[in-house]
Amino acid sequence: MYGYTGRGPGTPEPILPIFISTCIRTFSSEHSQDTRETDHTMHATTPPTLSVPDAVLDGLDEGLLLLDADARVVLVNRAFRRLVPVPDDRDLSGADGMALVRTHIAPLITDAEAADRLVAALRTRTPLSGLECRIAPDRWVACSVQIAADGTAVLLVSDITARKENEEKHRRLEQEHSHYRELFDLAPDGYFVCDPRGTILDVNRAGALLLGREKESLVGASSRSLIVPECRETCRDLVAQLASGPSEPLRGVEVWVRPATGEPIPVSLSATAVLDDRGSLAEIRWLARDITRRKRADAERERLLAENQSLAADLAEERDLLGTVMEYTDVHLAYLDAEFRFVRVNTAYAEGSGYAKEELLGQRHFDLFPNPENQAIFERVRDTGEAFRIYAKPFTYENQSERGTTYWDWSLVPVKDARGEVQGLVFSLADVTERIRAAEEVRIRNRRLAVLNAVITASASAFTLDELLDNALDAILDNLGFDVGSIYMLEGRDRMQAVIRCHRKVSEFALMQNRTLNVRHRPYNRVFVAGQPWFVEETEGAGTRDRDVLADFGVASLAFIPLVAESSVVGALVLGNTAGREISQEGRRLLEAVSRELGTGILRGMLYQRLEAANREANLYLDILTHDIRNADNVASIYADLLMDMLTGEEREYLRKLRASIKKSTEITANVGTIRKIRESRTGLIPVDLDRVIREEIAHFPDARITYGGLYVTVLADDLLPEIFTNLIGNAVKHGGPGVEIGITVEDAEEDERVLVTVADTGPGVPDDAKEAIFARFEQGKGRGSGQGLGLSICRMLAARYGGRIRVEDRVPGHSEKGAAFRFTLRKAEDGETGGAAGP
Repeated sequence: MYGYTGRGPGTPEPILPIFISTCIRTFSSEHSQDTRETDHTMHATTPPTLSVPDAVLDGLDEGLLLLDADARVVLVNRAFRRLVPVPDDRDLSGADGMALVRTHIAPLITDAEAADRLVAALRTRTPLSGLECRIAPDRWVACSVQIAADGTAVLLVSDITARKENEEKHRRLEQEHSHYRELFDLAPDGYFVCDPRGTILDVNRAGALLLGREKESLVGASSRSLIVPECRETCRDLVAQLASGPSEPLRGVEVWVRPATGEPIPVSLSATAVLDDRGSLAEIRWLARDITRRKRADAERERLLAENQSLAADLAEERDLLGTVMEYTDVHLAYLDAEFRFVRVNTAYAEGSGYAKEELLGQRHFDLFPNPENQAIFERVRDTGEAFRIYAKPFTYENQSERGTTYWDWSLVPVKDARGEVQGLVFSLADVTERIRAAEEVRIRNRRLAVLNAVITASASAFTLDELLDNALDAILDNLGFDVGSIYMLEGRDRMQAVIRCHRKVSEFALMQNRTLNVRHRPYNRVFVAGQPWFVEETEGAGTRDRDVLADFGVASLAFIPLVAESSVVGALVLGNTAGREISQEGRRLLEAVSRELGTGILRGMLYQRLEAANREANLYLDILTHDIRNADNVASIYADLLMDMLTGEEREYLRKLRASIKKSTEITANVGTIRKIRESRTGLIPVDLDRVIREEIAHFPDARITYGGLYVTVLADDLLPEIFTNLIGNAVKHGGPGVEIGITVEDAEEDERVLVTVADTGPGVPDDAKEAIFARFEQGKGRGSGQGLGLSICRMLAARYGGRIRVEDRVPGHSEKGAAFRFTLRKAEDGETGGAAGP
């Protein structure tokens, strides 16, 4: 586009700008001379001519349009006509240049704003430089306008199509590079780029996660150090094979790598060599796929193969055993063909029928034992292929009337050939005539258990399972990118129907069509009965049934994943895409893993609900038990009081012991009620006047010698705080004897914002070896008398509930026999403070 003058080496100078300037100066000079020589001709219609050879103008690569001060065309070179087509090839000298630009040049420019700028620059005689314009779908030009001092204008047009195409190619290359880099970083398998020496040049995110390291720490590291020593020789052989010359990519080489933490991981390596211009090895690109699951699957497959072989051997053994069992069992067994002729019978059947085996074989069953009702059952089993079972069915032998009416448990099972057609029937009978009443009783108990189980199941499913399903479905749709989703759960006693429990973005039509699914019918039995995942996609090979299912759900692809809890299918996760996106193998495996986790969550919910139900039932029994015991104790106490005035001597002593036992029973039921209240109460702690509580409890023991002194504080507690003082004072009175002295003090504890409460007595004390065990349930200290061991356990539970702790010490240090001192701490309550929920 540009030439160079001969001004000397290394001093190039563009010719075109010089040429344009020369043209303008020449034109301006000639135009001025003509003006002086022709008076009064400034508005002549014929513009001055430019004495520049046409060959020079036409030899330029850039288009040139020269306009005089009146915007008349002075010259147009051949390149301009080629780049910006004009009406025809006629001489345009003297033509209206602005009209030419507006009508023939500006419309070619696709950008209206650029066209307006060009026209404005020529009209207002404003210089313009580097205006890039598209004048055709595949052509770009750069327009420049130069203005001389006398108003002469030059429009220069340069073809920049090649540069624009190169810029577009560069942009696309950059975009493609960014795309492939993103694919590299987001690939599910580990990718490593190494030099021939094994130094890691690049690694993607999956590779860093596989090794449990940061990407930055891997780049520049030696890949050899990441391979376990036993596999390094294999990797060296791979590198040597790649370096030996062009070859196919190496795939499926198994090695073990060493992550940052944990055990070595098995991976499958694939490698591709990158050669330089000389054909030498420049880079090695490795793909590392974690095959831990595959290894486990292989081991499981080997285990199953061995198990199948063992089962085959067991089957042969069981076949022989079955023949023996059939012959010597007490159950009546017979095999009949499709016409109900006896093919084989065991000894029990022959003896029970009253015929010899030889008399039965080949005979029709209902020729010997006519019974229209039973014959209809036989024909239905043969025609439908569905087994029949009945219990305690009455039957009367017409040829053995002396046996009267007998009762039988019997079953009829069809035997089918490879085409699914019934070719025979297995008929088994067990005489249960003597057990009708027992069977009826069992049936009643089973009925009760079934009803109870149904009630418990319904109650449990209404607790948190729906919330669990809703949250799980939301998370699955948010993270896996499916458009619609729903969860079906098997319902009903016979589990024949799957009912939708929650759904997202499912159309009203799909809900109407699929709110309930019959799990025994195809294709849903595959999921709900066989427990197999089912994926349906709208492909050319999709069958009519698959297309109907997709239409019913209003999607283009569908995934049915069974939900398993306690080794049984309990429901199904259904996800779909409205667009025709294929569900990849990795996506399918992920869905199956999600279903297992969801099944585990469902199982936890079910177990939790069962636990709650069991807890409620236990509390019911405990309420009944404590209520009845309390009533019995009250009645016994009334009668004991009546007898006290009637008895004397030894009988009166017996009555006194009886009253003590009744009192002890009352204390036990009260303690049980207190423990229940502690366990079940979830009320918050509130400020409690400790002085008032202590004084009220002292008033309950008017005969006891109790002294009290100390701080007047408010503590964080609840309405169970008096139980601590009731038990401690009661123990001191009960075990200390009639002369026991009790002292209660309240003082600041060593810990901030806490008080220390001491209840000391002059009783027999607590030995050192029992000071810890005495707070355990059902434990008593030596010398403390008899009891049920619940009182001090309650004290410890309450102290912990209030954020403190309790201990027992000697009242006189080093002398346990001189009395015990029970000390516990409580938190002080600030003004307006509450302590949150109380602990159990």
